[in-house]
Amino acid sequence: MSGNAKTIHRGDLFWIEPDATRGSIPGHRHPHVVIQDDVFNRSRIHTVVVCALTSNLKKANEPGNVLLEVGEGHLPTQSVVVVSQVSSVDKESLGEYIGSLSAERVEQIVDGLRFQQASFFRH
Repeated sequence: MSGNAKTIHRGDLFWIEPDATRGSIPGHRHPHVVIQDDVFNRSRIHTVVVCALTSNLKKANEPGNVLLEVGEGHLPTQSVVVVSQVSSVDKESLGEYIGSLSAERVEQIVDGLRFQQASFFRH
């Protein structure tokens, strides 16, 4: 994490530059939420699994995505967690820490990921 020794937790929000998220659609810095379990976050693994956020509120209507309100986790704008945009990034690629989401919100995101994965494996 750029100049920050903060322990990473599931539900933490960080800014990430686009070149750090291989295959990611966003072309500029976006917030991301850590979805990796804390067992792995505390380990010596150098990567962390994150989900991209967008301010495109139309994405909130897509299955599994989660709408976050202004101020949740100190987000500056309403944002949508896009459960289909999952990336593994080096912990050193995590930019500025934004804040953390509630346990309830994290569970909603995990439920969205489960739904997305279940629908993928049905076909």
